[in-house]
Amino acid sequence: MWQFLKDYHFYHKSDKRAILVLLSLIALTIGATIYFEQTNQHATSSQDEAQLQAFADSLQQVDSLRSIRRRTYAENNNTPRQSSSKPIYQPRQRQNRQERSTLQRYDTVPSLLLDTLPRYERIEKYMPGTIVELNKVDTTELKRIPGIGSVIAKMIVNYRNQLGGYYKVEQLREINLDASQLLSWFTVDESDIRKIPINHTNVDRLRRHPYINFYQAKALIEHRRKHGNLTSLKPFILYEEFTEDELERITHYISFDD
Repeated sequence: MWQFLKDYHFYHKSDKRAILVLLSLIALTIGATIYFEQTNQHATSSQDEAQLQAFADSLQQVDSLRSIRRRTYAENNNTPRQSSSKPIYQPRQRQNRQERSTLQRYDTVPSLLLDTLPRYERIEKYMPGTIVELNKVDTTELKRIPGIGSVIAKMIVNYRNQLGGYYKVEQLREINLDASQLLSWFTVDESDIRKIPINHTNVDRLRRHPYINFYQAKALIEHRRKHGNLTSLKPFILYEEFTEDELERITHYISFDD
């Protein structure tokens, strides 16, 4: 730097002017940079102070609102209600003639609706000792038996239609009924059972019966096709598709008539 000042007197006049201008620009740039940095720092600090002040004001407002609510709650619970508030119960005012006639018309509506509703008569139950035929009784008669309602009566009739009829009362256990409580009310006439003509039917008809599955129906038809018309179910005791109990209950629903 000292050497530069020594040589400065030997520079040309125009060079001296350029050097002065350059130094001036450098000084201005440095000064402007310092000024803007200080201004930004001041603005940032001002913004931070403003935000802190706003946050403090909001906290103060919240505290004031809480104090107001506490005071209002205390006043409402400690002071009696004003007499100007509306009473919970207001006595009924007198209506004029037109209002009374309107109310009278509305009062007759429930009775009219009751007249249109179906009337159900109470079903009288059978006396103990009454016996009904299980293969002929309908749902109405079944509901007269103590302990049997509409649902159970429909179950008994529907299963009877699927079987073709009952050959004993104990079959009601197959639809989850307590047959022991119903034994004293029913008798069974096995002649009313609708039997399947085994020599004039097909697999589909046989498999629809609750006691005969597809493989059993197919075995019956195949045996008939190979050996002719069936006269009994004894040959099928050797078939793996049947058990003795299954053959015994199927026999009640098979007819061998030609």
